[in-house]
Amino acid sequence: MRNRRFLLVGDLPPPSHGQSLSFEMLCRELSGRGFDCRVVDLGRKRPSPWARMSRGRAAEVCSALIRFAAGLVRGYRRIYILIAQSRAGFLRDLLFIWSAWLCGCRIVVHLRGGNYDGFYRKQPGFCRFLIRHTLRRVHRIVALSERLRGMYAFDPALRERVVVVTNGPPEAWKGKPRYRDERTEGPVRLLFLSNLIQSKGYYDVLEAAAILCRTTTMQLQVTFAGRFLSIPEDEIPMSPEEAEAAFLERIETSGLSGIAHYAGPVTGEAKRRLLDTSDFFLLPTNYVHEGQPVSIIEAMSQGCVVIATNFRAIPDLVVNGETGVLVDYGRPEQIADAVRRIAGDAERYTAMSRAAVERYEKNFTVRRHMDAMVSVLDAV
Repeated sequence: MRNRRFLLVGDLPPPSHGQSLSFEMLCRELSGRGFDCRVVDLGRKRPSPWARMSRGRAAEVCSALIRFAAGLVRGYRRIYILIAQSRAGFLRDLLFIWSAWLCGCRIVVHLRGGNYDGFYRKQPGFCRFLIRHTLRRVHRIVALSERLRGMYAFDPALRERVVVVTNGPPEAWKGKPRYRDERTEGPVRLLFLSNLIQSKGYYDVLEAAAILCRTTTMQLQVTFAGRFLSIPEDEIPMSPEEAEAAFLERIETSGLSGIAHYAGPVTGEAKRRLLDTSDFFLLPTNYVHEGQPVSIIEAMSQGCVVIATNFRAIPDLVVNGETGVLVDYGRPEQIADAVRRIAGDAERYTAMSRAAVERYEKNFTVRRHMDAMVSVLDAV
């Protein structure tokens, strides 16, 4: 058996989001499967500007580097690192990767996003040089999808190091298909559950609900759940507090009071119950760092019909017209049309819900994800 002592570097909750919950699951599962794991937590425990190195954040990174060095001193020679796709994040990753390589370690890096090539193209020449030569120190690069292998095509030397491991949910939820019939009573329930970043499309969801209210007699209930976040790429930069206030005001001015509401961040059993009581899961995203959203996998597991954009690795999850619908970004009328057509056809809705659960159970369970991750780590 290969050396199963691993130094794991990544974000643990809090805050709770797809990446931190998935990393927590990986740490827990590897320990349960007999790995000797030492964890270096990179999670942002204090507020700081997105993707910038504030003084507090710099102190957290320095502390993580000290703990990482302590792991190397203790003889850990298998390294797993969740890498970033920002300049500040790359400089941090550079320190981890080069120090591990100089100590003769075997290194696996994992990007739970889909914009590394975009990040690379925006960097000046010397930074590109550093990125290429840093990634050449690693032995495996885990991508979320065959569609995302091309993120590393900027360096042909990396081609053979990329392996694909699709995402899995952070909890082992059992699949639960949804059934509707012509006698189904109550409102059609729509759910947006993700970080509330403008480019993830939550305003398009709100506008789609307004369209449905204006043009149909359908009863609706629309829930938005997650944390408001601001990123430099936002169309209208706001603080999280300003973004929340603007969104709540938009609900009022759109005439959706009593129909749309903001539930705040939800995790664990509360999240499962929210998915379990929703008919449609909506994520019409164009978020620059999007990869393969765990939230869509969670929604599929609970039988929600997913309406999302044809973006990054989302088409690997959502089969258009079979398990959900793919729409164009910035087109709320397409979202409204999809909800109207599917909610109005009970037989079609039931078939799509069942197909979503079957696709989840075949391709995206915790067990399949963890088996694939262990295979990659054992082979290093």
